[in-house]
Amino acid sequence: MSEVYYSAARGGFFHAATHPTLPDDAVRIARLRHRQLLDAQAQGRTIVANDKGRPVLAPIVPPSLEQLRARASAAVNAEASRRILAVATLERQTNDNALIAQAALAAATGTPAPTGLAEALARRAAIDAIRAASNRIAALIAQMPAANLTDYDATAQRLWVEG
Repeated sequence: MSEVYYSAARGGFFHAATHPTLPDDAVRIARLRHRQLLDAQAQGRTIVANDKGRPVLAPIVPPSLEQLRARASAAVNAEASRRILAVATLERQTNDNALIAQAALAAATGTPAPTGLAEALARRAAIDAIRAASNRIAALIAQMPAANLTDYDATAQRLWVEG
């Protein structure tokens, strides 16, 4: 079995068998410690060097309140997009907007409204309701304490309307 070394300058491990020339700051570490560090890294932890150049796990720093709010807001935006697309695809929304514009022009000129206007307006109202709900939820997130945001589930928010 090859010996394992850690280089703080390079921020990585080296195996003597595959790296015949080791960095100048390389320190030997036990295989068990190497495995523990890699297992922790695989679970999202960060390996850093201590003041003696030995590999250790960086302390877990919880996300700030602003980071938690940003994550929750992004989740709400994604959920709003999902709900809006369930009401109408982007192409359908574009066609509905054109139909609504044609109806406004028809009303201004006294010509008959195009067919399908009622359905387009219903979809537009459902999408507007989703956007309004998203805005209300965002306003709540801006006031929430960190404890309410740690495991925030944007899909379960009671303020959503069905589109």
